[in-house]
Amino acid sequence: MFILRSLAAFLSLLFQAGSVFSFPDGILSPAEKLRIERESKVENRIKVYEAASKRIHRTIQAAISKDEFETLPANLRLWTTLLEESLKDIEANLKSKKKPRPLINYEIQLRKAIAATQKSKIRAPVDQHEVFDSCLERAKAVRKKIMALLFRQ
Repeated sequence: MFILRSLAAFLSLLFQAGSVFSFPDGILSPAEKLRIERESKVENRIKVYEAASKRIHRTIQAAISKDEFETLPANLRLWTTLLEESLKDIEANLKSKKKPRPLINYEIQLRKAIAATQKSKIRAPVDQHEVFDSCLERAKAVRKKIMALLFRQ
């Protein structure tokens, strides 16, 4: 009997925690992570994802403009991991059939970041082009799925 109650309590906690999405360490800043944990609405979490994406993308662009290419592969992978993890949360928790404005803004930011990163690739060393291509393909795949969410019937 005790085991059944324990199992029921565990399952109850598991299902209640379903709305809070956790990210691997190092992707979000402590402030962003705190905001994500506090938000119950996916629309508000999307705003945090957009801000985090902008922050990481600014870091990438700053490194390129200063010719500090040694940090680029790690930051590109960090950015695409953020995009993929945020998409998992959005797909799992976006219940509304209407197009939430934060998701539209996130897609716009993502489209601009992809274009800027594509243009910046030519300044990077040739040995990093494969990383750029891989991360850009992953980012484009996330954007494509966001577009599908926005234009679903």
